Amino acid sequence: MDRLHRLIKPELSKQLVLRWFLGLAFMAGLVAIFTALAEDVWFQEGFAWDVPIILAIHHLSTPALDTTMRILTQAGGSGGIAFAAILAIWFIWKRKILDAASIAISLSGGAALNALLKILLARPRPSLFPPLVSVSGFSFPSGHVAASVAIYGFLAVLLWRNNHRAWAVLSGAWVLVVAISRIYLGVHYPSDALGAMAFATLWLMVVFAVRDWYSRQ
Repeated sequence: MDRLHRLIKPELSKQLVLRWFLGLAFMAGLVAIFTALAEDVWFQEGFAWDVPIILAIHHLSTPALDTTMRILTQAGGSGGIAFAAILAIWFIWKRKILDAASIAISLSGGAALNALLKILLARPRPSLFPPLVSVSGFSFPSGHVAASVAIYGFLAVLLWRNNHRAWAVLSGAWVLVVAISRIYLGVHYPSDALGAMAFATLWLMVVFAVRDWYSRQ
């Protein structure tokens, strides 16, 4: 028995095992959600809840809110890219090269995979009403929402780990803001946003797993 205890690495504590178990269970749930959504999109079965939700959100439309949503949605577009670049520069200035590389990989890798999924699934954009912004390409999963997870989700994890819980929650909430803006503007179905959140969160977990492994080397 003593020999067995010596063979077990100290870091394999009950707390670590529980963390890995919960992490794997969470990943499995995300895989199940994304797979179920992607399967229905592939077979063009549609979702009964998509249209009612997008119409209910669009029903809130006002000129002032239209302008606000056009601005907020940029947090997952050009504004988000600029913010990620600023973060990367700040990490480099703080000599946190691993974090700078990680957020760059999180955003670029997530965008590339998201673009591939769009091509493979080839879901048309919503056509329930004229979109409030000009877009092109396919709809599922939402690129803006995926980028938001890659940027603000990444920042939220770092903030949470450093005990800045309120800021972490606020950073994570920006993902929902971008998701709602894409639905409001009429360029994505709710299922597009949900699929992007599931897929991009999976990708973010992979990025952090690799980052944490490198940080221990």
